[in-house]
Amino acid sequence: MLINEKINKIKEDFSFFDNWEDKYQYLIDLGKKLPVLDDSYKTEEFRVQGCTSNLWVVTEFIDGKINLSGSSDSVIVKGLFYLVYYAYNKETPETVIDNPLSFFEEIGLSNHLGQSRSNGLNSLRKKITSIATELSNK
Repeated sequence: MLINEKINKIKEDFSFFDNWEDKYQYLIDLGKKLPVLDDSYKTEEFRVQGCTSNLWVVTEFIDGKINLSGSSDSVIVKGLFYLVYYAYNKETPETVIDNPLSFFEEIGLSNHLGQSRSNGLNSLRKKITSIATELSNK
């Protein structure tokens, strides 16, 4: 599936919900779909700085594509990471760079997150973009 198709699916899925309680519950449910991250990765090395909650992101570069894994101790943050994982996992660094995570604004999530979660989301965006930029130069 192309990244634009994945992003459109995210936007479409969130459009089915009329209120934010339902959207948050959906986000929590999405977070439960993440593959389990081995505890050996839950270290400072993989922790995204700037998040109030712990968020660990692990990347591998295999066959020219970024493979993501991650987890959080917050169910909401885990759901937010799932959206990033869904959109960017197994994509090329160039695709990640060319498709910033603007869908968070488009589905209204950015406006409904508290300040600390918004800061964490921005930190995650910067980390993923930084990784993709570094890998695209290899």
